[in-house]
Amino acid sequence: MTDSQPPTVKESQLACECPPIQSTTSLANAGCPANVVTIPVPILQAEGNFAYITVKGSLHDYTCTIFGLNQAEVQALSKRFDSGVKQCVNGIMVAVPPMEMLNTLAQLSYKVVCSCGEAEICWTMQREV
Repeated sequence: MTDSQPPTVKESQLACECPPIQSTTSLANAGCPANVVTIPVPILQAEGNFAYITVKGSLHDYTCTIFGLNQAEVQALSKRFDSGVKQCVNGIMVAVPPMEMLNTLAQLSYKVVCSCGEAEICWTMQREV
């Protein structure tokens, strides 16, 4: 290839649009190998602050543990569930199935943002403060 010919663009199997490469010398200056596709990702601006909590439990159990609630939320859950709320290390234990607890916390404006686990699952929830 000579300097007067523009570089050819190869088709990618990825479903993305990439800006055309200006020259191979700009890649060398950027320190990027020629076979790497870069996709610009926009930075999301946060609209507000969020509060996060974690609910830990098993789908085969009738209790769950919640970490990160403020005192007003603990009191609201104590009034809602007659089975009782017990203090545990860094959180509270409630004698209700975890799915029922997730639905109850959704009524307090929390939403699940991620989960992990198999036999015992941790759901991370957030709400805007």
